[in-house]
Amino acid sequence: MAFSEPEKRQAQIEDIVESAYDYGAEMIVTPCPVCQMNVEFYQETINKTYRTNFKMPVTYDSQLMTVAYGGSAKEAGLDGQIIRAKKLEEFAGK
Repeated sequence: MAFSEPEKRQAQIEDIVESAYDYGAEMIVTPCPVCQMNVEFYQETINKTYRTNFKMPVTYDSQLMTVAYGGSAKEAGLDGQIIRAKKLEEFAGK
């Protein structure tokens, strides 16, 4: 059975998110805006398709670095996430 491109992408994203959960990750960090959007956005579709409950935050590396260097959650742009990076927001609030 051949998969369409969206089905392949969805399966790849499911593998990424599932691996992150399996290895104990609390969020996924990427330098790629398209990757960030796809991994964050497709989690809802994956949850509906496979009856999973993925809610893994996905952030840009620059957002993580902003917080690491003392920036606020607002300065890091964390308020624009579909799936909130709550622990990173809490850390930024300290």
